[in-house]
Amino acid sequence: MYRVWLVSLLISVSVISLYLIYIDNIYITKTNYNIVTKTEYNKVEDFDNFDNITGTKDGCYIVPNIVHFIRFNQKQLSFIDLVCILAAYKHQKPDHIYIHTNVLNFKGKYWEYLLTNNEIINIIKIKYLDMPTQIFGQQLSKQFLVFHSGDIARLKILMKYGGIYLDNDSYIVRNMNDLRKYEISIGWRENGNISNQVIITNKNARFLKLWLESYRNAYNSKSWFYNAGIRPTQEILLKDPSLVHREKVLLAPYDIIGKMYETKWPEWRHYYTVHLMINHQYLLRNLSEKATYPVQFNETNIKLYPIAFRDMVYDVYPFDIA
Repeated sequence: MYRVWLVSLLISVSVISLYLIYIDNIYITKTNYNIVTKTEYNKVEDFDNFDNITGTKDGCYIVPNIVHFIRFNQKQLSFIDLVCILAAYKHQKPDHIYIHTNVLNFKGKYWEYLLTNNEIINIIKIKYLDMPTQIFGQQLSKQFLVFHSGDIARLKILMKYGGIYLDNDSYIVRNMNDLRKYEISIGWRENGNISNQVIITNKNARFLKLWLESYRNAYNSKSWFYNAGIRPTQEILLKDPSLVHREKVLLAPYDIIGKMYETKWPEWRHYYTVHLMINHQYLLRNLSEKATYPVQFNETNIKLYPIAFRDMVYDVYPFDIA
């Protein structure tokens, strides 16, 4: 009887051990999947001959899951700001959200909501950053200062941290992890220039350095978009498109503002990100006596607009904010 009991015990221990080894192997596989060793891509030269069409050979992520926003001279979060932060949190599930700003303290009910939401506020990090006023000794335009300083700051931030840069009115529709296996991913439409509202990149991406260097002795103070989109496309990427992973449609397209604010347009869900273009409402027609443009959207008046953007808001927004 004792021998039978002992044999049964030994069999049970062996089965449990094998199970634990199996589970441990699964755990190790899962935790190591999509992680690149720290010895890879530590400098720009490591990306020589990198394939931005297929990405990393084993599908490993080489872009950190950090979302970056920049806020210069803006103390108060708007309704749109909060919606985009919530969309980034829900759909990308980032490890951190960095807000780079020259403002010491934010205020307003939308910021107060974030402060009371422990899950979100625990991953938000405020990074103080002086607003650039010059680039390579060239004074930035007073007319376009906020825009041009943001264009420069995003490049320097991404060269320091890597991650996912978003304009404050860029809405993440769905998780972008499959783009994290590339050196850098950017919106670049057919027969057009790149857009810089959304950038997913390793900090050592070759194009980042070239893009920043393209400002040297060539900053155009009279053009809103020359250095941000036209020059880097025409002078760098048309000569070597292999430097980036090109998304022609799915990253913050330009031509959807009418669909987004004038129709239901369910196709918005197919995109990675949508640029809300909230400052371009002059292009829109009124929908009714109550649903007019331009409008400063909030949690109350959004209900009057039977449009795709309302569905985006409903997907992420907590309507219990007073």
